[in-house]
Amino acid sequence: MANSQVAQVIAVARSQVTYREGYAEGGWTNVVRYALEVPGLSGYQGQSWCMTYTSWVAMRAGVPSIFPRGVDCSAGVTWFTSASRWSYFPALGAQVFYGSGGSEHTGIVYAYDATFIWTIEANTNDNGSLEGDGVYLRKRRRSDSVIYGYGLPAYAEGVVTGDPALAGVGGYTYATASSGVGPADLHRAAFMVGNLVAETLTVNGTGTFGRVSVTQNDVNTIGLDVIGASSSAVSIARIRNADGVSVFEIDGAGRIISSVNPGMWRPADQGLLAWTMDPAACTPSGSSLSAGYIYFTKVILRNAATITSLCTVVGTAGSGLTSGQCLAGLYTSSGTRVGITADQSTVWNSAGDKAMALTSSYAAAAGSYYIALLVNGTTSPVFAAGSSLGASFTPGNAHLASGSYRFCRSASGQTALPTSYAMTSATPDANNIWTAAA
Repeated sequence: MANSQVAQVIAVARSQVTYREGYAEGGWTNVVRYALEVPGLSGYQGQSWCMTYTSWVAMRAGVPSIFPRGVDCSAGVTWFTSASRWSYFPALGAQVFYGSGGSEHTGIVYAYDATFIWTIEANTNDNGSLEGDGVYLRKRRRSDSVIYGYGLPAYAEGVVTGDPALAGVGGYTYATASSGVGPADLHRAAFMVGNLVAETLTVNGTGTFGRVSVTQNDVNTIGLDVIGASSSAVSIARIRNADGVSVFEIDGAGRIISSVNPGMWRPADQGLLAWTMDPAACTPSGSSLSAGYIYFTKVILRNAATITSLCTVVGTAGSGLTSGQCLAGLYTSSGTRVGITADQSTVWNSAGDKAMALTSSYAAAAGSYYIALLVNGTTSPVFAAGSSLGASFTPGNAHLASGSYRFCRSASGQTALPTSYAMTSATPDANNIWTAAA
């Protein structure tokens, strides 16, 4: 799908979601940018503009010849049927037509399955009306009587279609469902000069980092820097404004999943990959650990990285620590041990910042991990920690279920870090210990 014409059409179409027509004297006016920007359509300013929009999308995507240009949906149906590119089944990047004879409304399909189509439509609203105020994402049942049919543009790479009659026909690929460009592709330079996609950042895999430029109109361009990408159950790309004042992350579906205040300290600002919390938020008292329990502290690795050491801070030294039974380790969120340190009994008998090397580095995918601490001996060290409010009050685990606690501990009697641990059996714990991965 990368660099394909259908991907470009969908990218251009989606870029306009949230656009609204003009508003004056208490009402919407049908005055839009698209009529003025498509040659030959300026005379139709102030009229219904769903077809004007699809004409604009085709022009901006660099494929004007494979879509009808105009304002009349009926003429669009005729254009596709005359070219023998008409179907009553959805297709990826198809132009869908609605109403009697397809004359009332149109949009572009960006995904479909056996039951629904997902579309980008203009001159509609948030309830799916065939007349509205802007560009919206819609989800409609394929069986809805308002759907008349689909025009299939002659994309250079072919058409992915749900029409069984086109299975095996040249230029078509039959698929009962298609999630489309979906979570896989974050397009780079989608609206650069010439309106062609020059490169693609594949979020679910190896990333090519660089500039993403989005043109809001013919004059103003917003520049973004892609500074990271990762492969995980939820695809993530890390983006910042080109001026560096803002950082945010999006998942593969394009949803913003986090936003970081540029003035807020992040793990990378202190040479770390991930931490349980900002260490400046730790309390003065810290936490002593009970002997024989493994304390699990969850960290979130936003981008794939190689972890070579685990970190904590000891405020008050331990004493009488048992050799071979004071350890730190790294576990996956499901409880598989993927890293372990050497014995820390002589390290934790002094105060200070502790960087504990793993015996073998671990190439970690983005995701959640547990850093585990085990202490045995006479007197536990006091570790830097956030709130420690007692076993019966664990706000650090608010809204988390068994198996996914942020701070938890094992059963008692542990003398080593096991190769795996059933996280569903861990007990929520209020010792919000500061740990980090580096």
